Amino acid sequence: MNFALFACISFVAGSIPFGYWIALRFAGMDIRNFGSKNIGATNVGRLIGWKFGFPVLLLDVAKGMLPVYLAGIYVPEGGIPFQLACGVLSVTGHMFSPFLGFRGGKGVATTLGVFLVLTPIACLGAVLVFLAVYKFFKFVSLGSIFASLTLPLVYAFSSVLLLHEEISYWVLGTMIFISFGIILTHRENILRILNQSELFAVKDEDSSDDSERNRR
Repeated sequence: MNFALFACISFVAGSIPFGYWIALRFAGMDIRNFGSKNIGATNVGRLIGWKFGFPVLLLDVAKGMLPVYLAGIYVPEGGIPFQLACGVLSVTGHMFSPFLGFRGGKGVATTLGVFLVLTPIACLGAVLVFLAVYKFFKFVSLGSIFASLTLPLVYAFSSVLLLHEEISYWVLGTMIFISFGIILTHRENILRILNQSELFAVKDEDSSDDSERNRR
């Protein structure tokens, strides 16, 4: 398959706004106008329930996994660099979806999908970091930030100490690049955390419908 064609497919696949479409279809809600105004699984789960949020999470992860996995099968001559390029394009599509006027989500779940194909142990470590930060602080956004920051470190240490493999600087460099992008997509969350106005992952049933009273 042509490199350019597969690269385009990766971007378009990543740009599919599952969270936006599911919220619109099942709740008649433009998710971009409520809660954190993000189209990701956390905001969907908070606003219309996790029976919708979890499918969005899985679909967003799949958007990262499938292009990378299929690139390895159908464009094997591209090797790891081309798989990583497809992963970056998928994450970019999620962040800047043409279906939503080149606006989109934060890219965390899709990034997880990309590296689950290539470095599953590093992803497991990053997920554990996310869970630990979330359990202590109750902020999904903060957990996502810490997980993205530690992913390159976990990859480097696990490659050397656990797998006894050489570090792929293609993989490491791509991780750092995407992690920087994820931090940028969370800049408003960082400001809200500093202002103590960030939203909880799960809406408090005793609170009013005004999501500004919750933290993420």
